[in-house]
Amino acid sequence: CQLAGVAAVPLPGLLAADALARMVIDSGTAIVFHDDYHAPLAAAMREALGPSHPLPLVPMDAAGHWLAADPGRGVPGALPPNGLSDLIYSSGTTGTPKGIAQTWQGRSAATASLSAGLGIKAGSHLLQTVGLYSNFGLSSLMVTLWAGGTFFCSRKFAGAAVVDLVAREPIDHLWVAPATLVRIVDAPGFPATVAGRPCTKLCAGAPLSVTIKRAVRDVWPGPFFDLYGQTETGTLTLLPIHAVPDDKPGSVGRVLPTALVRILDEAGKALGSDDEGEIAGHSNTLMAGYHGRGDATLAVAWTDERGRRYVRTGDIGRLDPDGYLWLSDRKKDLIISGGYNIYPADLERVLQGHPAVFEVAVVGFPSVRWGETPVAFVTLRAGQGAAEDELRAWANARVGKIQRVARVMIVPGLPSGTMGKILKRELRERYRAAVGELP
Repeated sequence: CQLAGVAAVPLPGLLAADALARMVIDSGTAIVFHDDYHAPLAAAMREALGPSHPLPLVPMDAAGHWLAADPGRGVPGALPPNGLSDLIYSSGTTGTPKGIAQTWQGRSAATASLSAGLGIKAGSHLLQTVGLYSNFGLSSLMVTLWAGGTFFCSRKFAGAAVVDLVAREPIDHLWVAPATLVRIVDAPGFPATVAGRPCTKLCAGAPLSVTIKRAVRDVWPGPFFDLYGQTETGTLTLLPIHAVPDDKPGSVGRVLPTALVRILDEAGKALGSDDEGEIAGHSNTLMAGYHGRGDATLAVAWTDERGRRYVRTGDIGRLDPDGYLWLSDRKKDLIISGGYNIYPADLERVLQGHPAVFEVAVVGFPSVRWGETPVAFVTLRAGQGAAEDELRAWANARVGKIQRVARVMIVPGLPSGTMGKILKRELRERYRAAVGELP
């Protein structure tokens, strides 16, 4: 697609056929390539489109023959900087998802920055642990191929498989989401395998606990970075975990030279140092906009005093006096209990400190007395045991009075999206009846 100068639309194979059909219609996709594994899903997607949207399906084993029919056809001499490189659909489990438009210029800038900043070059061996339909996944593929390196990925992630691959292959770059990194660290043989294998590690997609940051830093040699940004903004900050001051590992780093960050109040006014508000970002890799959604593009836009366009991220955070960005939570995940703001991430960090807890998500549920109150869903580490009331008491002894968790539920697993982000709306729906309305 890049050589031919046409826009690519990577589709997530984890979604249902009707959700994929909505993406196809929204993007105006003209042709779909698929492998044998996804052939049934591709056929179901085309059926969901109906006869009004005929769509050619090209099996990947035939793609080479299809392209070889006229290898010089459509290859441009130069690509227009503002031309559409790709559309990334970052959601789509419900409703009509938004396609995030990336330009050739933005992709070029992002790839050059990643290559230079992380030392990705010809001969590099990069392992990616998330899907290539996410911006994080697609960026890793692009930067590896553009640099002339070797790219590793698998159809289905498993922490033990990553450890085994690192033992067998000269992996010198690893890109992970927090959910995949936790499972790699927890896999058998992890410390012994990585101890003598220097590797540049990059984590993005969701907040990463300080405990995991330190565990990886202390065992696995090589640079280790935590990245903050969104598909809409590109990378905004970078935290070198291997070289960060002792009081900064809980942050997501300093703002990159290629980006600007402002903290905004509810009225859209820029706040000062250490003031908490919504994070807005500007960068040389800012999205062109939401495809065909001018209203949605305007809804997240903010302009500074010099006329520079920012994207409001919906994340809550603050910039400290040293220029480090600290995340509090997603604006939409905020719990308002008895008139007080409760950030689930604060409670999640506390519960993650319990030795038996593997993963945790805190969600707001209706309360008769408080309007809304926090409920924690946790999964336990293998071989560890803990009672729900015990975990609740342990957490509530370590938080403020207004932050106390109303209930802890031990569950077999937490639903997650393409980048390892826990889908709190699914938790809320799945356990609505079991939790009910709390006192």
